[in-house]
Amino acid sequence: MLLRYIVSNFKSIGHPVEFSMLPIQDTMDERFLKSLSTKNGEWPILQRGGLFGPNASGKSSFIKSIAFARDFIIEGQKSGKGIRIDQFRGELEELKGISTFQFVFYLNGEIYEYGFSLDRHQVYEEWAMQHVEDHFLPLFTRATDSDGKTKIDIESRFARNGSRERNLSEILKDSIQENQRNQLFLYKLYDNGIKKAEKIVEWFRNLQIIFPKTRVKALPIRMKADTELRTYIGDMLRKMDTGVFEISVASKEIDFHDFAKELHVPQEILEEIEEIKNGIVNFAGKYFVFAENKKKRTMLVQLNFLHRLNGRVIPFDIDEESDGTQRLLDLLPMLFAMREDSHAIYFVDEIDRSLHTKLSQYLLREFVDRCENAYSQIIFTAHDVNLININEFRQEEIWFIEKNHLGESRLRPLSDFNLQKGQDVLKAYLSGRFGAVPMIRRDF
Repeated sequence: MLLRYIVSNFKSIGHPVEFSMLPIQDTMDERFLKSLSTKNGEWPILQRGGLFGPNASGKSSFIKSIAFARDFIIEGQKSGKGIRIDQFRGELEELKGISTFQFVFYLNGEIYEYGFSLDRHQVYEEWAMQHVEDHFLPLFTRATDSDGKTKIDIESRFARNGSRERNLSEILKDSIQENQRNQLFLYKLYDNGIKKAEKIVEWFRNLQIIFPKTRVKALPIRMKADTELRTYIGDMLRKMDTGVFEISVASKEIDFHDFAKELHVPQEILEEIEEIKNGIVNFAGKYFVFAENKKKRTMLVQLNFLHRLNGRVIPFDIDEESDGTQRLLDLLPMLFAMREDSHAIYFVDEIDRSLHTKLSQYLLREFVDRCENAYSQIIFTAHDVNLININEFRQEEIWFIEKNHLGESRLRPLSDFNLQKGQDVLKAYLSGRFGAVPMIRRDF
């Protein structure tokens, strides 16, 4: 689970902003908390966090910063290549063109901190730390001095002196040469089978990030294989009054060349499909999911969303469904995945996109209910101010984001403000009490 995240110099984020899933200590509100059992005692943690603010305030930039850090960690970087990072364009001299990403998280009963700083050419700092008693102690640290020399120190708590993993780690640290300074040491350790590094990288791999245009990969194939998933999504769509009462899956074995020839698929697209063997394509305005089966034959899979119209059952393709129904198809598999052993963390940009307020509220309540015995979290952005409700959220779960006079995105939780008992929080927000509202100019 995520405890804290700090980022600087990424897109609209200039100076460091900090986001926390730790509750404030002096609160009397015991709702919506999960207790983490660690070797250093119990840690209360929030399971939801929502960012609200005007258009172009930096909500998406915040989510994209996490996507960048995750991908850089789990995918690695080719030796000698430039680092493709979109930094703050305001050129704040004190940041020296360097971006920093820092995570504090819970993993297997331990609290860790991992972070790194870089520019478009190389990694300057990197560190992994473990919480012991009341402070953090390093597992390894990396720093680049003024002469451009990189130094890495590995501690015995990361890999015991004389062990195979320690010896291999020492060899790997010496391999950070001129052309490899753009690579993370953590990834090199992971790529060479160092177990503690594998666990940390796996934590980042479990970060699930959903943008408005993200589509669940191979959803028709998953729903064909998993009738429980298909039934759950069908029941939820019916429950939420979308007009869909059932989902069926149609599949058939085809000769892909004959099928492609009939629809006049260009040769280069055909070759690309044959190479990857499975995926999603759009033919003649309809989406098809294809996969190669055990017989090396192509299986074409389609979802049919069944509606009752004028006493008849009418099947709809996914692209014929409303934007709201399609958005629900992005989000419902996340809820289905909630189970007792779930440790997924979901970052959802514009969770309210194309959804009625009541549906957004229902999804966020359902998340809390379904992960009661799980260690999952959801961090989301939204424009729908009706979600700002302290009857449904703790104050620490609500965050406001806006730009300052330098054009930087700044982040602040509702718990920073003194609320009067019985105060209408939504009315106070819309009146500008907490900032993070659009200022519509009247001098035009």
